[in-house]
Amino acid sequence: MINELELQEYYDLAQKIAEAIEAVLNLDVTMMNENMDRIAGTGIYKKELNNKIAKNSAFESCLLSDESFVIINHCKNESIYNRCTNRIHCQELAKICVPIKCKEKKIGVLGVIAFNDEQKHRIQSNRDIYLNYLEKMASLLGGKYDQYQMDLSKKRYAQRMNGILNTINSGVILYTDSGEVLYTNNALEGIFAEVGIENIDDFVSEIRKHKKLQELLESGQCIRPCEIAIDILGIKYTLLVTITYLNMDNNSKEIMLTIQNIDYFKKQVMQSIEKNHIRLKFDNILGISKEFLEVKRLAEKAALSESNILIQGESGTGKELFARAIHNSSDRRDFAFVPINCGAIPYDLFESEFFGYEKGAFTGAYANKIGKFEVADKGTVFLDEIGDIPYDLQVKLLRILQEKEVCRIGSNVVKKVDVKIIAASNKDLLKRVKEGLFREDLYYRLNVIPIMVPPLVKRHEDILYIANHFIKYYSKLLNKDIRGLTQEAINLMMEYHWPGNVREMQNLIEYACNFETGSLISSQVIEKRLEPKNEGFTKRFDGESLSSSLGIVEKEIIIRCINKYSYSNTKDQMISCVCKELDISRATLYRKIKEYNICLNHENYLNHETIDKKDTKRQK
Repeated sequence: MINELELQEYYDLAQKIAEAIEAVLNLDVTMMNENMDRIAGTGIYKKELNNKIAKNSAFESCLLSDESFVIINHCKNESIYNRCTNRIHCQELAKICVPIKCKEKKIGVLGVIAFNDEQKHRIQSNRDIYLNYLEKMASLLGGKYDQYQMDLSKKRYAQRMNGILNTINSGVILYTDSGEVLYTNNALEGIFAEVGIENIDDFVSEIRKHKKLQELLESGQCIRPCEIAIDILGIKYTLLVTITYLNMDNNSKEIMLTIQNIDYFKKQVMQSIEKNHIRLKFDNILGISKEFLEVKRLAEKAALSESNILIQGESGTGKELFARAIHNSSDRRDFAFVPINCGAIPYDLFESEFFGYEKGAFTGAYANKIGKFEVADKGTVFLDEIGDIPYDLQVKLLRILQEKEVCRIGSNVVKKVDVKIIAASNKDLLKRVKEGLFREDLYYRLNVIPIMVPPLVKRHEDILYIANHFIKYYSKLLNKDIRGLTQEAINLMMEYHWPGNVREMQNLIEYACNFETGSLISSQVIEKRLEPKNEGFTKRFDGESLSSSLGIVEKEIIIRCINKYSYSNTKDQMISCVCKELDISRATLYRKIKEYNICLNHENYLNHETIDKKDTKRQK
């Protein structure tokens, strides 16, 4: 349906036609629409525009009857108009009313009026001529109304299509068959901004001429989305392009390109994956001791800051839990949290993992790869085991922290990234700085807000609190009725030194819940899994030969190291970490595992019994 505002152009034309009729006939002219609103007028009627025509008037009768009226006698004396609401004040002496129709639909009335005897006489004398002339003008108005309707319909359709094209995330370019640009949508500008293209007009023209695209057009390929890498003005761009051929009525062809920034698409997917982690909060981190609660309060304040954070503490104390809680309590909570285990990345892959690379940058680079820092844009990067980054690569990390910029391997395009940095280490980084293993400038850049997570052995209040939490959790998970620990087990746990901290306790309680048959976990179940203290260390070897004793110690060290890395790594990563810490090759480690009968399985990589001294003697 067409509203009055959209018809204003038609009403303006109607007014011009009314003025032209007045100039020809020297009679006042007026027009109304189907709602009896006066839309045009001359003389006294010009002041009455937009007002209603009188009810029961000759104009209303003309509209309703769809017939032309020629009234010569004074309107007051015409009996059919006795009910006209303007009858008493009417000054009209004669008039001609002609209906205006558009495709048989009545859309208004055109009329001329006499206000003196001379005008009345002319209407009477030229009745047929005037009537014929006004009917032609009414026909002209009806045709113009139909044209305006079609133009408005096309305009609405164009607006509707433009609105649809501007709501989609893909860029759209419409070309003629000869390459002339007909249309671009709003999303195209955003996509070009993402890949760093500034001169959009030049790019739109250049991409149409590009050799790769020409080949696709000539072969009729790329009907489905396909990735094309193009080099324009010396810069490489990777886009996802779909070509649609539009056959026009005049037998010409138009070509529509739908363009997506494939890197941005991949980045969105990767960020979505990273955002789907559990929304861990500070309340989810277990601990009631005074020392631990103070650390949580400090971390909660750090979450409100954009400064870099360095979390230090022994392995298994929950450094990553703190990092996630900080992220989820910050203004960046709705963006990606990207953890990077610096100790598990091979030396040769550090740069490609951090910064990403372009297709063809090196052998094996078959597609673009987005670096971790790009994925974390507007979010948080968690650099776990930061102390394991090779010294010569630390300067590149320092540059990211200072400039907030990354450049992929094989690219000369520098991209700004907005990330918050949280680093963690179980090593004394300041000591490593003094040893020349860690850059001093990087240390101070990271250590803006230091957070030291205390080991479990220094949090005596937390030991039973955390143990009972895990008992409740695993008892329910394993469908057991275990309600706590015996007093002997409590004493054992309180005296234990917990080298693996909370991670070791979680593993211990899960093991105990699997094998305990009573309602309370006994000391006999858990003592098998507790690492012996150093006290009385040598007494264990009374009566043993030196080689046998060394074998026992060596086996214990290997088992302890495997336990240390088996709970949060894949098997391959665990083997790498063990070899690195013990400073032995993989071949040596596998030989020792076979020699000491240490079993690795697919679940937790380790299944061993208490060391059998006699077996060790026999092996030696």
